[in-house]
Amino acid sequence: MNDKIETKLTQLPENMLIMLWAKAVENKRKDALLRDEKAAEIMEKVDYDFSKFKHGQFSQAGCCIRASLIDKEIKAFLAQYPDAVVIQLGAGIDARYDRLGRPEVTHWYDLDLPEAIGLRRKFLKESERNTFIASSLFDYGWIEQVKAHKKPVIMVVEGVLMYFAPEEVRAFFNELCARFEEATVVFDMLAFSLVGHSKQHDTLNKIGEDVEFRWSVLDTKEMETWNPKIQLQTEYYMSQYENGRYPFVFRMLYKIPYFYRRFNQRVVVLNISDAYRQNSK
Repeated sequence: MNDKIETKLTQLPENMLIMLWAKAVENKRKDALLRDEKAAEIMEKVDYDFSKFKHGQFSQAGCCIRASLIDKEIKAFLAQYPDAVVIQLGAGIDARYDRLGRPEVTHWYDLDLPEAIGLRRKFLKESERNTFIASSLFDYGWIEQVKAHKKPVIMVVEGVLMYFAPEEVRAFFNELCARFEEATVVFDMLAFSLVGHSKQHDTLNKIGEDVEFRWSVLDTKEMETWNPKIQLQTEYYMSQYENGRYPFVFRMLYKIPYFYRRFNQRVVVLNISDAYRQNSK
């Protein structure tokens, strides 16, 4: 009897299975960039052909570098604001709340499209401090839910924004600026050279022809021009944290400034604050 759980996902939510696979595979390594027991547990229960990703070592390591850097930023934020509210936008079946030890924050929300949350609920349980929201991140009702706690807010957007058009991403950040007096946003920035080239990606090209990379910016500081409430706090170029896991040829190419800037994925921390607007007057 097969007791595995079928996925039946459309292509965009199916991307979350790449991230699940990456973390589950990493968990078996002695030199793991990231430890995620829950990911390994979930992957064993999913009825899906993960073998299609077996040649995606570059992306597999990249997913884990990205997740570990985002984890680091969340830990730092919670060390400063232990009563914070955390929301993951496009959470998929990521077990970050468990991976970070189920921190005793004011509340932790995990938001994704209804079909993704439906699958999430088969593997991960909500609690008094952790709630799942079945919604698009562009349906902004979740903002009032988060703001109602009247606590410091950190938003995590991982593996999501690169699939939307530039005008949609800009409108999203402007909406955050309009609705939050103050907040922190942690997200990943696609390598600039990959926009329009998903077919060259070593794992995404395995899940369908209709998913495309649509957004990145070469200079993250450009986002500060979108709204006077936005300020770049931190930016990590991921090749600096790969610990010898990227292919040798890429490690050499990253020594070239042109390649380093255009072919590097980043983890970005932005602050949103009325203070920046006031200082700009």
